[in-house]
Amino acid sequence: MQFLKQFLFFLVVISIISFIDSYYLGAGITGIDDGNIFLNYAHHLAHGDGFVFNTNGEHVEGFTSFLWVIICAGAYLITANPELLLICFSLLLTTLVFTNIYRAIYKDVAILYPSFSKYFFWLYTAFIITIGPSFIAWSVLSLMENALWNFAFSLLLILVLSTVEAGSVSFKTKSALIISGCLLSLIRPEALAWNLVFTVILCYTFIQNKRRLFFPLLYFVSFAVIEICLTLFRLHYFGYRFPNTYYAKISPDRLYNLTEGAKYALSFITGYQPVISFLFVLMTIVLLYAVFKLKILFKQKDDKLANSSIVKKFAIVTVIIWIGFLLPCTTGGDHFGGFRFYQHLLPLFAWGIVVMLWVYKYYRNSNRNISVIGFATVIIFLLVIALNNLAELKSPAKTQMNFEFLLARQDRELAAHLNKTFSIKPSVGKIAIGGFGLIYEGETVDLMGLNNIAMGHSPGDRKGIKNHAAFNKDIFYTLKPDVLLPQAVTDLNEAHIVYFGLIDANNFDNQAMKNIFNDAAFQKLYLPVYLYDIKNNTGYFLFAGIDFIDRLKNNADFIISIINS
Repeated sequence: MQFLKQFLFFLVVISIISFIDSYYLGAGITGIDDGNIFLNYAHHLAHGDGFVFNTNGEHVEGFTSFLWVIICAGAYLITANPELLLICFSLLLTTLVFTNIYRAIYKDVAILYPSFSKYFFWLYTAFIITIGPSFIAWSVLSLMENALWNFAFSLLLILVLSTVEAGSVSFKTKSALIISGCLLSLIRPEALAWNLVFTVILCYTFIQNKRRLFFPLLYFVSFAVIEICLTLFRLHYFGYRFPNTYYAKISPDRLYNLTEGAKYALSFITGYQPVISFLFVLMTIVLLYAVFKLKILFKQKDDKLANSSIVKKFAIVTVIIWIGFLLPCTTGGDHFGGFRFYQHLLPLFAWGIVVMLWVYKYYRNSNRNISVIGFATVIIFLLVIALNNLAELKSPAKTQMNFEFLLARQDRELAAHLNKTFSIKPSVGKIAIGGFGLIYEGETVDLMGLNNIAMGHSPGDRKGIKNHAAFNKDIFYTLKPDVLLPQAVTDLNEAHIVYFGLIDANNFDNQAMKNIFNDAAFQKLYLPVYLYDIKNNTGYFLFAGIDFIDRLKNNADFIISIINS
């Protein structure tokens, strides 16, 4: 009953944040553009087409979460428009994340300071509100797999932490651990790394409590079997070991990935949010103090004065945060706003409250001078703030979340208009293809390669615009879509403005496509045109292939105006 009350309260809080986020970002229920990619695959899967991006297209893994695609496909079997259903599902999962973490932390708070435990509920609620805006946008509104990943990851961590306590581990806990670890492998590729980390932690907790290592070994074998089966399926069905997104996004230059990833990590810790930065510094310093000064992590008997079992728990959480902090460095970080790769770590900073209580209690009970913890925390935190101010002096533009939602919605509308305009659907080359590909009834050619094997596996260093560097001109001329980068415009004058914007050297699309618009080879094959659809009273700017223009010349339903440079 207590769990239900807590769950319902957090559900109300998160729902309110979701409504505020949705209104502020103009999110609606369409999700972000990449979320629509999941819906595209799910729609085809639910209709028996398999894992394809285009109807009757190639088998391609242009997504990073098998389980989320399957869940979305199940939603399509319930309703033809599953967006609201998936948002509600994500809302419930996100609420479970915060409820489970609250209950796990509350036990330690009650041990440390029973008199404070009645205030902890409200402090924790304030913490949710603090991290809420970006976390809820990603976890609830994006239509991405974040909520599913956050739930499985946080549940697995809580179960692992429960093995710190002395005594035997119940069959229920062991079963939940294995199921959670196997599910994690089906949600994201990086689950392999995380399951290895959790295996090591389980070995540590079992050795500390003088248990047999049979279960950690069983846990390892369980997720390893899932990983092997998943890899074999990929090789058989798609022909490649990793998702197509890996080949399209990740540079083969490891030093470049580390450099870009380090920038991403530093940007998060210095510029995301002062509260998170402070807790990160505090938890790190206390971890070092507990390990090297008190040596609590290596004590098998519980130190009542220092509450070593509680220290071990928040030390493990801090280690997990650090590993999660460093993992994106191996792939070069990400381009999205809100630090998508770090979202699952944000709720874990709630253990920082336990750290602060432990420091206060230990200071009072031990009569030891541990002011060094407070002094070091303040100094390093101030340095972090200073680094942020320095970085802002020379900071690249960041993708804003409202743009991600807007892009999906606008491209859905554009695809719907093109469906009405053309009875015979031309192939369309696009950079952002989530919302567009979901609605468009013809072939969508992914110019960035995430959902196109030829472009995704094209030669190149994958350096430049993060996650948008796979474009290859030779592959493009092989794919040769009928039209390129269509945009709805009101008249010929607006079409001119769009065109001259695209050929500018600083234009995003032009940079992503390696300045192809100014190549003589491109200009022989494509012309910038204003296409007016008389029947539907709609106009478009687009690069049209010469053959496509020839097909439309004698069609009385269209007026074609070539844009002169």
